Amino acid sequence: MDDDQSDAKRRKVHAPNSRGEVTTRTLDDIHSVLEDHARQIETLASANKVLEDRNSALEERYKALDRKYDALVGKLQAECNSLERSILVLKKGINWRYLAPDVPRSHWIEQGYDEEYADNMDECLRRIKTDAVDIWNGDEDCSCLDCADHEDQLAILYDDALLPHYKELADAIQLSDDIREISIDNVELHPLALRILCPAMEGKVTDIYMSRISFAGPDVVKCYEIIAASIRNNHALERLTWINQISSDDQADLLIKAVIDNHAIKNVGMINCFNLSDANGCRALASLMTSGRPFNWLDFGRNGLSGIDDVAAALATNPLLGTLFLNENHLNDRDADLIAQALKQNTNLKGLYVRSNNLTPAGFKGIGTTIYDPSSLNAMISCNHTCYVDCVENNDNCVGGNYNDMTPQQRRRRKLHKLLSARHAEGSNARHLNAELGEWALTTKLVPAVLRCIEQCSIDRSTDAPTPLSLYFELLKSWKVPELYGQRESI
Repeated sequence: MDDDQSDAKRRKVHAPNSRGEVTTRTLDDIHSVLEDHARQIETLASANKVLEDRNSALEERYKALDRKYDALVGKLQAECNSLERSILVLKKGINWRYLAPDVPRSHWIEQGYDEEYADNMDECLRRIKTDAVDIWNGDEDCSCLDCADHEDQLAILYDDALLPHYKELADAIQLSDDIREISIDNVELHPLALRILCPAMEGKVTDIYMSRISFAGPDVVKCYEIIAASIRNNHALERLTWINQISSDDQADLLIKAVIDNHAIKNVGMINCFNLSDANGCRALASLMTSGRPFNWLDFGRNGLSGIDDVAAALATNPLLGTLFLNENHLNDRDADLIAQALKQNTNLKGLYVRSNNLTPAGFKGIGTTIYDPSSLNAMISCNHTCYVDCVENNDNCVGGNYNDMTPQQRRRRKLHKLLSARHAEGSNARHLNAELGEWALTTKLVPAVLRCIEQCSIDRSTDAPTPLSLYFELLKSWKVPELYGQRESI
């Protein structure tokens, strides 16, 4: 250090102390004080970060409690409304009888229908009457009501003559404590019919299946509004399956918003809704995924989806979604790449189904590498171990890594064991471990940990994989054993 630097080091800074006297401080003293202040600021910043995290956690908890409160209030209100309707029905008295008038065959013939349709309507009305009487009398288990399910029959077109029969059925549903599932298929509905049937389902039905429902042109908007309001108000509803063409984004928005608002709904199927329409199915799906709702599963199969940028972006935000079905869409390899990138960020999705799309082996390989990457131990550990993806193993792109009905820990162990087994077949485990962990003296201390890892990974190995003893033998004869013996006292 030259003289100028020494002089600068010895320069004094005068400052009055608490008694008014002047003390001297060196630059080192000032630097020490500044460093102390910096440490205090860092400590305070760290404490502030902890408080911010706690505050964020409390806010999330408050929001969750608020949502739970709203759901409970909504459920209570729905139950009260249901009880009020039940009281009105009970005013009919205990001597109830089916009062809806018979509809003669001539009615349908006069409407221009043929004999086959008239026979079909006779059967339709017979089924409604039978179910209504059985429900009233408690003669049989009616937990699943399917008298409005005309899957293998001619479509039932709307007619005012049906309203009295719908009313008798609705009254029976209203008083039943057993009905949990209702299936409505291949029927034309009208606002008048919906205003009779929908309120009876609210607060009771947990599973609604509606397929091939049609509406007369002028009534479409009103019908969607009634159905959406009923979905929102039915706080007993847990699963909604909607297999009907949605013609516009406005119609989709009505249904999607109703589902999001009803916190009881955990499973949603909107299948074959957007395939032949101008409505944006990807937009609808992304809205559900980013709603903050913890859905068990979403099924958007057969919707002609492609260009799923919005869906992949939503998936990358790690939504509270258990399983996503994208079967029978038009997904291509670009979509597969977007999915692969999203799965790298997602730790919640437990199942992804992409069967019957336009994916080539290259597309499956991209997804497969996200869940099974044998390029290195670090790459394998960083893979997505939470999600099972169907079809990938059928394309030989996820050897040993893609298993259903396993916990993430089990998948991770099995993948690591499969990687070590593949290397064992080549006798290359030592070479790979040296490349990945290094050949320094410190690495030797990792040997017991690696051997313990083999034991853990072998718990969930496949039946055709090598036993732990075989892997142990390879490593003991070729990797770090002399060094380990030499350092035995320090390990």
